[in-house]
Amino acid sequence: MVGSIYLAKIYFTDLSEYKIRPVLVIKELGEDCICLQLTSQYNKSKIKITKDDLSNGKLKKDSLIVVPKNFTLHNSILFKYIANVKEEKLKTIFNLFCKEIGCDV
Repeated sequence: MVGSIYLAKIYFTDLSEYKIRPVLVIKELGEDCICLQLTSQYNKSKIKITKDDLSNGKLKKDSLIVVPKNFTLHNSILFKYIANVKEEKLKTIFNLFCKEIGCDV
């Protein structure tokens, strides 16, 4: 599951509503997982991901992975598999994530 992109219900921070958004799973925690959001909107602290970065599956369009904004989701909220990210791209994502949150790589 780590390195997989899914569609998921992403709730607003006030939990009033949710939107369906693509997420990248970066860590499994039993029935939960830590995810990063994908977006098509440009901003700082994001990594571009294209079809060339995928080992299988496909994205509708090139996307950006939001780093370091992460969240924990229950596996049941991940409802549609989209793609898998290649190992070398995952390393780049993990390195930037750790740099942004201040952990040692």
